[in-house]
Amino acid sequence: MKKLFSVLLVLLMTLSVQAKNVKTDKCDFSSVINDSGVEKNSIAISIKDLNSGKPVYELNERILMHPASVQKVLTLIPAVDALGDNYEFTTTLYERGENNYIVKLGADPFLTSSDLKNLVRSISPETERIYVDNSILEKKDWGEGWQWDDDMNVLMPRFNSYNLDGNLIKITIMPTQKGQLATIINPSKYPLVFLNNVVTSDKNDVSVSRDNSISANTLSLKGTVNKPVIIRIPTNNLKRYFDVRLANTIHDRNIYLKENFITDTVKSGDKEINKVTHPISEAIDDILKNSNNMASETVSKLAGGKMYDDKGTDINGIKVFNAYCKKIGLDNSKIRLTDASGVSKNNLISADFISEFLIKTKDNPIMEHLPAPGEGTLTHRMLPIKDNLKAKTGTHGDLSSIAGFLTTKKGNKYAFCIIINDTTATISDMKMLEDYLIREAYLKL
Repeated sequence: MKKLFSVLLVLLMTLSVQAKNVKTDKCDFSSVINDSGVEKNSIAISIKDLNSGKPVYELNERILMHPASVQKVLTLIPAVDALGDNYEFTTTLYERGENNYIVKLGADPFLTSSDLKNLVRSISPETERIYVDNSILEKKDWGEGWQWDDDMNVLMPRFNSYNLDGNLIKITIMPTQKGQLATIINPSKYPLVFLNNVVTSDKNDVSVSRDNSISANTLSLKGTVNKPVIIRIPTNNLKRYFDVRLANTIHDRNIYLKENFITDTVKSGDKEINKVTHPISEAIDDILKNSNNMASETVSKLAGGKMYDDKGTDINGIKVFNAYCKKIGLDNSKIRLTDASGVSKNNLISADFISEFLIKTKDNPIMEHLPAPGEGTLTHRMLPIKDNLKAKTGTHGDLSSIAGFLTTKKGNKYAFCIIINDTTATISDMKMLEDYLIREAYLKL
């Protein structure tokens, strides 16, 4: 009898497991996670039906985590809503009386030295003074919680009213004779001191560091070079770089001022004579597809300045985000934002909040600018489903994230967010897990 009871018990257990498998005949996310080697407690996932908003899979979805650059979607939409779809970054030249001019900065993240050259073509050869109006943004030129030791990271340049050339200085390292020191060319004429230990050899392998113990303008270069190498270095003093480039531009026209550029604001009697503009659409694409941190921070501050008729500040930018959440009926009281780009690790957001934000803004035209596989930061990822996925990625230190919209093989539509903060896993392992989770959802949901 006992033997018969044991057989029946095993049979019931088997049937129970089979029934569970039939019932969950969809995604086996747990197996995908277990096979990845990534710590399960470091993963937050929220997948919701795009039409009903109901969750279909959740894991640690309400745990506050560092979101990295997926946060840009959250801050960009409110900023563009405040600025307007037709907003243009504008740098304007005004005439002030005879032979005096004022350049009003627009904090344009796409302004170049060539643009400056076009702008000042309108000034007289007898120009005596040029004023600069830098009042559009606060003087603070790095985000709260940004890491000071990342000041050589070209993806995290400083930013303020004086944005120019992406706030990066381009230098070229030229090989000479084998075994001899290479030549360093700095066409910007921005004053930099190079401690040059780059030797002409058989391969290109150059590293650059800033020696702040000597001077913020002192760069140490070492390694080898066998053909020209272009290196971009974050500008450590944006105003000084702008002044140097503007001075070079007017000197090329043989114009020499009686005094240095003077800071002032545009007055009612000043007459506009020229301007350079770039559309907000350029920023939308660059922020979502290429994850441009400087553009993200600048757009947010500009939105704050416009919405509150004030100088653009990071605080005003966050107020724009808060107001937008209230407008769409989304409770953001349990999350924390300290910047617009997601660079700061002081940002804390849940996967559930991000997926809910995506659902509430799914019809916003900006969502059409999210990259598909084969574009931007998704250039080499998930190419087989390129027509079924639109998503923003994030990478920062020891964390990775992705959030967006997925249309499955069956035609079902979902909003999703995956955030992984695992200090023991590699970035490639985390991104591979993201790809496998999305593939699992695509095939079985």
